[in-house]
Amino acid sequence: MATHRTTDLAPYLTGPAYAIGLLFVLMPALDTFAQMWPPALGEPAWRYGTVGIGANYLISALFGMLLMCLVAGLRQHRRTLRVLAIVNGVLAVVLLLAALGFALDVLQVRMGVPKDNARAMWLFKAGAAKAELKYLVSVVVLGWLALASRRAWRAIQPQASDEEPKLVRSSKAGG
Repeated sequence: MATHRTTDLAPYLTGPAYAIGLLFVLMPALDTFAQMWPPALGEPAWRYGTVGIGANYLISALFGMLLMCLVAGLRQHRRTLRVLAIVNGVLAVVLLLAALGFALDVLQVRMGVPKDNARAMWLFKAGAAKAELKYLVSVVVLGWLALASRRAWRAIQPQASDEEPKLVRSSKAGG
């Protein structure tokens, strides 16, 4: 009777795990864009709403990135870790810029909130603070994940196929 070790099963789950991680990243972005279409980049209220709605989906995107990084690390996919490190770093910068822009949009949109309605002002301030916090925490986590992915990628020993250009490898095989 043949037995399988759990490590023998990992290759079968790698592709689906990457796909699920990618869905956790892409679906929230699609949901945000679908809710805020058509774009009105010149309107502070539209930007405020878009970034605010996007804040609700950040945890899903973070989970997807973590899942893909974990799979790449466990399977020792050096190139994938390298790409994910870059993507996480770029996303951290983009989210930081979004958080800074959101803070400016909050100041502009705040003028439209009725000052005589204390509850409306409190809800506006609380919602803005919560969204800003989500973005800033996500920036830190994505930056940390980028650094961890970079360290993991550098810790994995390159294989011969990673070091040699394909033309060199194919010429050795042919001759």
